[in-house]
Amino acid sequence: MRAFFELYRLSGMAYPYRRYMVLLSAVPPASAAAAGLAAWVATGLPLAGLALGAAVGLTALAAMVLYPLHLISARRTHFEVNLPYTLGVLLPLLTAGVPLGRAVARIAETEEDRYIARELSLVVRDMAVMGSSPIDALMHSAERVPSQSYRETVNLLARSSRITERLDAVLMARLDWMLRQKQIRAASLVRSLAVLFEMYVIAVQLLPILIAIISLSLSPLGPLQIGPLSLDPLTVLVLSGLIYSPLAGAVFYILFDSTLNI
Repeated sequence: MRAFFELYRLSGMAYPYRRYMVLLSAVPPASAAAAGLAAWVATGLPLAGLALGAAVGLTALAAMVLYPLHLISARRTHFEVNLPYTLGVLLPLLTAGVPLGRAVARIAETEEDRYIARELSLVVRDMAVMGSSPIDALMHSAERVPSQSYRETVNLLARSSRITERLDAVLMARLDWMLRQKQIRAASLVRSLAVLFEMYVIAVQLLPILIAIISLSLSPLGPLQIGPLSLDPLTVLVLSGLIYSPLAGAVFYILFDSTLNI
């Protein structure tokens, strides 16, 4: 139960934990019963109903467990990618002498990233309703946000507030470090994309052409024998053009997409 509560807390779900647990305990068996009964009525075979019900119930349970994990991953990505831009808006407010609580409230109203905006609105709620100080509200927020950068930034502000009132100078140094890290990751991303693009050109563009040239050049010798398979040049062209190239392109699309976040 503690593990499910931790998932719920980090996922930032909008509805209460008790409702999530009720759904987690009710949806999988209800789905399994409905699917099993429908399969039994449709086929007249109890075993088929049992098998389909078990499959649907396990699928529903997996979906109920994986949904918080998806939310955690999305929240982590949004905070890691967009937090420097949020701090870049917060810094001028602190430099102008705006109190931290009012600055956070203003950022919560204008923030474009919905994950960050929602979390900052919860910070504002803690300050307004619970009477927490801005630092305490941010510390509570850091406990429920699955972002290492956010937690480190909040902890740095909390420690610095005990030493100095110039939180703007501390935040400027932190923001400068975060932007330098993004520049390093961007340079590494450019190198990775260059290598991936070269591999893409060779594997997806040039290799099918080379295979076509070789198959046409060797066609006077008869079909190509690969074990029990006999492939003529037309079959080789169809397989490479309609099956290999789309599949290889899809694989490289996934690779390119997975490396774009900095």
